[in-house]
Amino acid sequence: MSVGSILRAGYFLVLICVGAAVLTGAARGDALTDGRFRAEVAALIQGIRPGVEVRLEADPAQLSVGTKTIDLTNLYQGVHGLSETERRREVEEFLAVALARAAPAPDTGNFAAVRSRLRPQLVPDEILQQYTMLAHRRFSETLHVVYVLDEPNRYQYVTREMLAGWRVDPAEVETAAVANLAATSRDAPFQLMLGDGAPLFTMADPGDDFAIARLLVPSYLDEIRHALKSDSITLVGPTRNLLLAWPSDSPARRDLAAEATRSLREGPYGRSDELFRYDGHQVRPLNRMERADHGR
Repeated sequence: MSVGSILRAGYFLVLICVGAAVLTGAARGDALTDGRFRAEVAALIQGIRPGVEVRLEADPAQLSVGTKTIDLTNLYQGVHGLSETERRREVEEFLAVALARAAPAPDTGNFAAVRSRLRPQLVPDEILQQYTMLAHRRFSETLHVVYVLDEPNRYQYVTREMLAGWRVDPAEVETAAVANLAATSRDAPFQLMLGDGAPLFTMADPGDDFAIARLLVPSYLDEIRHALKSDSITLVGPTRNLLLAWPSDSPARRDLAAEATRSLREGPYGRSDELFRYDGHQVRPLNRMERADHGR
């Protein structure tokens, strides 16, 4: 079935619309993703605890108070649309609980102690331009591999200083981080979309902030490849929480590539619309001819 006939039947359009609900999330530039909400919360914290050190993390939805890192995503969703008085009350109640119950961040000076909490992340150039202290390596033309220490509801980026203190090879850190993510990926869901009964594309949004990072996990990509019934698949991670994949020769490949670009522009935590290919052996960026085949 051709893309044109799918579009005429309305089926592919429905699938893209269903995907868009997941793809777009909050619009880029809202108060959470551009840091305005975090600035508001930071001001409240300093009002509640004068003189306390508030640090802004690389993620605009996170800030740290002393040794405690607070993720503001759920809070923002809960207070969005409330009156100023209600909003302030809800924020203050949240902070009272968060600051009282959050456990101190564990000592990061011992690699053996933190090894099990390591995870990889993929971030764009803009993150490293803003946070030059992060330990990293280049992954592709638009993305870099960084490392985080994962905990429930928060994570802490690994800095070059932390890496030096561990006295281990950076490759060992990445190996441990990817292995840990691979272990959690066994239960990470993805949605398979069908067109005319055949696999059309998959959307992975497991809700753990590591969707695009799974480009580093071959076992997870193999699951997707098998679900798509294709030896070779094209992948893209337009946002931190979304990984799209489709058969490399899919008749919908140009539409999907265009959708990835739209999602990068509109979705929160934008990463890249760079296209990658996986054939069961390695992940690599598409070459010039392959990009042209996808309308790029």
